[in-house]
Amino acid sequence: MVAQLLFAVLLLSASFSLGALPLTRFIVKAIAQIDLTKVGTGNASVAGAFSLGGKKAGITAATAEILRGIAPVIAARVFFPDLPALAVAGLIFLVAGRYFIARGGGVTNATWGMLVYSPAVALASGVVGVLGLVLGKQLGKILGLDGHRPRLWAVRIGCLSSAFWVWWFEFSNLELLAVLVLAILLVTINLRQKDDMAYSKKTSFYSLNDKLDVNLSGEKAATLAKLKQAGFNVAEGFILPPEAIGLSITDPLHPLYSWGKYPLIVRSSAIGEDSDANSAAGQYKTVAPVNNKEELSQAVQRVRESYSTPEAINYRRQREIPDRGIAVLIQPLINSKVAGVAFSRNPLDGGSQIIIEALEGGAANVVGGRETPVNLVIDFSKDGAIAKSLEKLTANNLLPVEIIEQLVSKAREIEAYFHGLPQDIEWCWDGEKIWILQSRPITNLRPIWTRTIAAEVIPGAIHPLTWSINRPLTCGVWGEIFTIVLGEKAAGLDFKETATLLGSHAYFNATLLGEIFRMMGLPEQGLEFLLRGQKMGKPPLKKVFSSLPGLWRLVRKEMKLDEEFDSDRLQIFLPALNSLETVPVSNSPSELLERIEQIQNWLKPITYYNILGPIGLAIRRSLFRIPEELLPAETAPEIVSIRKLEKLAEKLRQASNGEKIEEKFNKNPELETEFQQWLETYGYLSEVGTDIAVATWREQPENFRELLLTMAQKPAAKKQDKSSAETSLNWSMNWRLKQCYKRALVKGKIAEIYGKFLAHLRWSFLALESYGLEKQVLEREGDIFYLELT
Repeated sequence: MVAQLLFAVLLLSASFSLGALPLTRFIVKAIAQIDLTKVGTGNASVAGAFSLGGKKAGITAATAEILRGIAPVIAARVFFPDLPALAVAGLIFLVAGRYFIARGGGVTNATWGMLVYSPAVALASGVVGVLGLVLGKQLGKILGLDGHRPRLWAVRIGCLSSAFWVWWFEFSNLELLAVLVLAILLVTINLRQKDDMAYSKKTSFYSLNDKLDVNLSGEKAATLAKLKQAGFNVAEGFILPPEAIGLSITDPLHPLYSWGKYPLIVRSSAIGEDSDANSAAGQYKTVAPVNNKEELSQAVQRVRESYSTPEAINYRRQREIPDRGIAVLIQPLINSKVAGVAFSRNPLDGGSQIIIEALEGGAANVVGGRETPVNLVIDFSKDGAIAKSLEKLTANNLLPVEIIEQLVSKAREIEAYFHGLPQDIEWCWDGEKIWILQSRPITNLRPIWTRTIAAEVIPGAIHPLTWSINRPLTCGVWGEIFTIVLGEKAAGLDFKETATLLGSHAYFNATLLGEIFRMMGLPEQGLEFLLRGQKMGKPPLKKVFSSLPGLWRLVRKEMKLDEEFDSDRLQIFLPALNSLETVPVSNSPSELLERIEQIQNWLKPITYYNILGPIGLAIRRSLFRIPEELLPAETAPEIVSIRKLEKLAEKLRQASNGEKIEEKFNKNPELETEFQQWLETYGYLSEVGTDIAVATWREQPENFRELLLTMAQKPAAKKQDKSSAETSLNWSMNWRLKQCYKRALVKGKIAEIYGKFLAHLRWSFLALESYGLEKQVLEREGDIFYLELT
C-alpha cells in the first residue's frame, strides 16, 4: 500500500513537471522566431501558436500537446489499472503545471487525455461544445456580440458537460469527482486567460526583445531589436505591424493597454525605410510626447496616415519602393540633454573618420536642421587624433570627454556588429547613459567595393582591354550560376555590377554579393567575409532549407557538367579551334573585328565550364577528402607541357654524348623540329592565362629554348612510382578518388580550350594593333591593351 501511494505521488509529480515544460513556447520560438509569452495575450497556447506562429508552428505545437495530454492517462492505466480516477488526477496536475508554470490553457491536453480515458465521454462533451458554438454564434449575431465569445463559452460548456456524462455513463463517484475538478479548473483558467484566437499577426504587436521580420516590423525596428539583443543601450519598445487592425489600443483587451509608461514617443518603421538603399529620412511622422492612452491611439493613427501623404508616395515612386505598409514603433520618451548623429565613416568618401554632430535637447533638433550642430571629425587611423579632436568639442562644454569616447567606441562597435557596413547612428545622452535611437547604413556609400578577396582571385594590375572582355564574361557566368540557385528572386539583381576596375585593379561589389549571400541563406558574416576575408560561420538551418531547391538545381547542373562538356567539346569547341588555326589572321580591320567577336561568342560557354568545373572539383575534394597529389595531372596544360619539354631535354641529353648541349642542339634539325612542334602545341600558354595583355609562350621562343637547354644540362630526376601508391589505397579511398578523378581530367581539358581561345583572341588583337601602328593610329606596341572593347 505504501509503495502504491509513493508511485501515485510520483505519477502526479511527474504529470505536474511534464505540464510545466514550456514545449509550445519553445516550438513556436524555434519555428516562427516568436516568443508567445511576449506577444498577443502572453499565453503559450496551441491557439496562440496557430494564430501568431502560423500553421507549421501550430501543427507541431498541437502534436506535442496531444502527446503530453495522453501521457499521464496511459501511465496511470499501465501502473494503476485498478484506480482509473488517478488517470484524471494526472490530467489535473498536468493542466495545473501547464497553466501556472508554462502559461498555457491545457484544453488540448485535457481533450485528448479524456479521449484516451473515455472516448464516449470525450465525444459526448465535444457534441455539446459544437452545439453550443452553433447556437452561440446565432445568438451572437442577434445580440451583436464579439465573434470570439461564443467559441469561448462553447469550450466552457463542453468542459462542464463532461462531469454530466461521467455520471450518465455510471462511472465511480471518485472518477466523477476527479472529472468535475478537472472541468472546473479548465473553465477557471479559460475565464482568467484572454482569448488567444482574438490575436493574430493582424491584431498583435511585437517587442524589441523579439527576433523581428523586417517585412512585419520595418528595418528601423528590426535593427533596434538586433542592437538591443546584442547588448547595446536601446530603450524597450513595441511594434504594431502594418496590417495591425482590429482592437484599439484604448480597448482594455489590447495587450498594450496596460503598459502605462508615459510619456512615450511614437515613430515610423515603414517597410523599406532605413534600408541599405533608402533612408526615407523625414518622410514619415514622429509624435512625442504622448501622455495617455487616448493620445497614444491618435499618435499611432497620425504616423500611419503619414505613409499616404503625397510627399511620401512620391518618394517611394521615385525610388521604386513598393507600397508594403508602415509599422509603428512605440518607446518611452528619453529626456535627453544632448542628442546627435554619429557616422562610423566619413559619409563623403568612406574614409577612416568618425563624424559626430551634437546639439542640446532632443534628437529632433539635430535631424530637423533648424540649428547648426557642433561637428567633430575623429580620424581613428592616426595615433593621438582622437585626443586632439576631443579638445574641440570639450571647448564647447557640451559633452564630457568620457561620453565622447564612449560615442566613438559605440560607433565602431555598431559598424563591426553589422560586419563592416558603415552606419549612420542617431543617439542621445540623458546625463547618465548614451541611448541608441536608430542605426542605418550610410546610403551614399553604396555600393561598397572590396579588394580583399579579389586580390587572390584576380591579382596584379589589369589592362583595360583585358577587363572589358573578361568582366562581362565572368559576371555573366556568375549571374547564370546565381540565377540557377535563386530562381525568380534573381530577377531584380544586376549581375553586371558584380565587379569593377579601380586603379587598374579588380574589386568585387561587396554590397551586391552580400545581398546574394543573404538570399542564398548564407550567414550574415558573408559581408565581413568579403570585406575583411574573415571566416564565414555556419548558415542558419531555416535559411538552408529554403535554399535547398535552388542548391539542388545547381548540384544537378554540376553533376551533368562532364557529359555536357564532352558534347560541346566535340560539337563546338574543337571545330571552332580548328577553324581558327587553319584560317590565317587577316590584316583587314573589319575581318579582324569579326573574328574577335566570333571568339568572344565561343568564350561564353567555355567560361561557364571554366568557372563551374573547378568549383565542382574543389567541393568534391572537400567532401570526399581527396589530397591533390592523388588527382591526375596529365591533362593540366602547364604540367603536361613541362613534362613534354623534360622528355625532349632527356632526348637531347642522351644524344649529346659528351658534346656541348647547345652545339648538339644547333646541329640536330630533328630536335629543332620537335622543339618547334612543342612550341606550336603549347605556345598558347602564358604566365597569366586570363590576361590577354601577357605574351604567350609562342611569342618568346628564345626563353623556352634556353629553358630546354638548362633542363638538358641537369641530371635526370628520379621518377616516382605513383601507380604503386594508388594501388595501395583501400577500397574506401579508391571509391572517393573515383568521384573526383574524371572531373580532374575534364578540368584540364576545359583549361586547355579556354587558354587556346584567349590566345587566339590576343593574336587577333596583335594583328589589329599592327594595322594601327602601320596607320599611325597607335604609337607603340602594347598600346592596344589600354583601349576598351565596347
